[in-house]
Amino acid sequence: MRRSGFFGGALVLLISASAAQGVGPDWTYLDEDPDYRQARRWIEEKNYQPAIDKLMAILVRQPDSPVLLNWIAFSQRKLKNYPVSKQFYDAALLRDPTYLPALEYQGEWFIETGDMASAKANLEKLAKLCGRCHEWQDLDQAIRKAEAK
Repeated sequence: MRRSGFFGGALVLLISASAAQGVGPDWTYLDEDPDYRQARRWIEEKNYQPAIDKLMAILVRQPDSPVLLNWIAFSQRKLKNYPVSKQFYDAALLRDPTYLPALEYQGEWFIETGDMASAKANLEKLAKLCGRCHEWQDLDQAIRKAEAK
């Protein structure tokens, strides 16, 4: 039975957020959606614009998904559409301030836009939320690489 409305959607988001932390940051209930899987394939292939278009179509059905908002932000960042990317990272973290992938990728956005202090602040948030999880490690490596230049 499919739940609808705010409470059903909120319940699905709460359950999937808890499950995602248990099995890894790349798992999401969206993995069952063929459109989402296609968008992720395009992202992996660096084919960002079609991925954005597909993710935006899914977002119409699930406007509060930090997962979708984060991948749109990521893809926009890769296309160097920094103001648009920022809006989507902000929206993802507004929906879930503890969403680890968005904190990591927003940290990379900060590095790319020259705001190292904010990138380090995201690194500290990640450390408090997950210790030295893979999101923390990836952002730490990106900071170290940027500082070495």
